[in-house]
Amino acid sequence: MEQQQNSFWASKKKQDKMVSLVLYLIAWTGALIFVIPLVWMVSTSLKYPTDIFTTPPKWLPISNIQWKADSTVRSQQAGYVKLAKGANGTQVIYLMSSTKRTAKVVDTMKLSGAAKLNVEKGVYVKEGDIVAELPKTGVARVNGNIIMITDKDGNIIDTIETPPNSKIKVNTGDRVNENDRVAVIPPQWHNYMEAWSPKALSETFTTYLLNTIFITVCGLLGTMLSSAFVAYGFSRFKFPYRDQLFLVMVSTMMIPAQVTMIPTFILFKYIGWIDTFAPLIVPTFFGGGAFNIFLMRQFFMTIPYELDDAAKIDGCNYFQIFWLILMPLVKPALVTIAIFGFVYNWNDFMNPLIYLNSSSKYTLALGLQTFTTMYGSYYHLMMAASTIVLLPILIVFFFGQKYFIEGVATSGLKG
Repeated sequence: MEQQQNSFWASKKKQDKMVSLVLYLIAWTGALIFVIPLVWMVSTSLKYPTDIFTTPPKWLPISNIQWKADSTVRSQQAGYVKLAKGANGTQVIYLMSSTKRTAKVVDTMKLSGAAKLNVEKGVYVKEGDIVAELPKTGVARVNGNIIMITDKDGNIIDTIETPPNSKIKVNTGDRVNENDRVAVIPPQWHNYMEAWSPKALSETFTTYLLNTIFITVCGLLGTMLSSAFVAYGFSRFKFPYRDQLFLVMVSTMMIPAQVTMIPTFILFKYIGWIDTFAPLIVPTFFGGGAFNIFLMRQFFMTIPYELDDAAKIDGCNYFQIFWLILMPLVKPALVTIAIFGFVYNWNDFMNPLIYLNSSSKYTLALGLQTFTTMYGSYYHLMMAASTIVLLPILIVFFFGQKYFIEGVATSGLKG
């Protein structure tokens, strides 16, 4: 046994497999932990309101409706029994303070005609005593989304009202027993329609979506073009104080956004850009951000300078070298910048909150915040709206993850 253990730890190949297995398990565990809130959000967006806070929690947005017959009727007060007949064959039990004519009514219980009384007139009952019992079996009568359970004489034992889009699993005339499934609540896809066009808001998410798409597309164009152009100058040209200027540019990433927020607002207010899309778009065409410039510069520097010299010999000017030779080679870095820029502009809340006043110009982030204010207690609609806002980001990252990983690694040319 000791020799087998020693042989295992002496094998480098077996050790590497064990380490890889442990790392995979850790990675999958971390991924599952991070994906649980996302799964719960999507599941909640498809649930009926009464199924959100159930115990234990329901992960699947499908639930069964069972007939849970409460077969015993207990008195809520103490008193003397007085019996009477109500409308539609119902039975009424009055609990009186005494047997005298001047006695006061202590409690009133209206029971179905199907109930079997366990008390007689004039009997004294205590609080909590069983005064009647209802049948545990009955016949179903379906009327739209309402299921009535009746006895053989047609007296109503119980009434079950199901959601409008439920799938009824019983037909009129079917025998139903206690705890039998009578209907199924399917995923509530209409939650997305209600969230998309909320009645309490003056605008729909269509307006917010179009505004966000316009700002995001324009911002991406500005960011990608300007950052690539500035990085091209820092990486391929030699000019006085180039490294010092690059250091100053990179150091701007250390400045908190709160420091420049007020001066920037005053500037845009002086220009007259408040309540317009200009403050959210125009700045992206002037550099594209220090991090994006840094990323593009590092990628440009991995490309051999011999390509520039060969292009010059073929008659290309500097702009043609930039646009025709280098830009196609830095596609992974551009896609990485595009993903970062898309996520930033799509989720940007602070800048639209500062510069946009009209609800018709709100972005999805502002629209979602307004929606949450009005529908904060409607968790199924709130989760549906959040899923709508998040879905494009997941799609973009899913299709661009290959270039994203390659761009962050700044692999450059291969072969």
